[in-house]
Amino acid sequence: MSFLRAEVARVAGEDPFRIDAPILISVMLERHEAELVASLALRDSQGATRWADGFSTSSACEVLVAGVGLAIAARLLGMPERVPQEPSPSEPPQGVPGPPPAEAPQGLPGPPPSAHAPQDRPGPLPPTHAPRAVPGPSGSVATEPSTSSGEQAMADPSRQLRFEAGLGATVGLGITPGVAAGTTLALGVRWSDWSLAVEGRGLVSLSTEVEGMPLETVAFTAATVGCLRGRHLFGCGLATLGAVQFVPEDSLNMRVRRKTLVGVGARLGSAWRLSDRWSVHGHAEAIWIVEGVLLRRQVDHAATSAPLYWKSPPLGAALGLGVTASY
Repeated sequence: MSFLRAEVARVAGEDPFRIDAPILISVMLERHEAELVASLALRDSQGATRWADGFSTSSACEVLVAGVGLAIAARLLGMPERVPQEPSPSEPPQGVPGPPPAEAPQGLPGPPPSAHAPQDRPGPLPPTHAPRAVPGPSGSVATEPSTSSGEQAMADPSRQLRFEAGLGATVGLGITPGVAAGTTLALGVRWSDWSLAVEGRGLVSLSTEVEGMPLETVAFTAATVGCLRGRHLFGCGLATLGAVQFVPEDSLNMRVRRKTLVGVGARLGSAWRLSDRWSVHGHAEAIWIVEGVLLRRQVDHAATSAPLYWKSPPLGAALGLGVTASY
């Protein structure tokens, strides 16, 4: 904490820290998600808390420590003298009248009255929050209003509403014939341990034919995803709606077909924070396909049923990797 000690000494004009000091200042720095949180407490020699404060920032650690130093210096500069001034030996004890001053010889000035007045011993500081000192934009010290007694003067960063935007790569199985690959775009909000997002996904099948027929398959889906998040792991429930488009190379045997896809599923994943704003994540999900896709050959005779080419399985799966930005 040499940087914090230097900041307090710079603002106060001297180093106020002593090993045998009658009061103790403790500082705790913690990280909560994307925020750095500082908690301050001042205690007397009996261990009683005489002042407590705290604040948080999403900036660098040096900014938070500089703000802590300003808050401590502002508190110390505003405190009364910790050790009262003792009366000089020539002064009588407080409340006891002293002998009258000796009369000076006529023509000589008498001694001037004592310039020292007895001082009252300062009482203990009230255990209330003082105005919080934070660095201003021009380097000056600005103060924020104090909170009520017994309440913490800082907001819990884990309770703040934040907006999130994500982009990732996805591999899907069961939505199209064969394995499909594509991208996923997500927009959502997060509050505490919960998040809600809307995702758009585009997949292209890596299989170029179905039962010997050249065919291109593309799927577009939209999903609503609600998640419960821990420190690194998260679990989600999702509902998806989309369309699968088949584009045959031989238009004589098959027209361009679009089929609706409906499903619900679950997701399990892990997220790792790179900075206060950016994080990476990976997940696996399983989808129960409520309404699947049927692909049939086009025939000329209505009485003859077309042979079945491909049908969506009851379960689909997907794997994804991506990056998320928080605001």
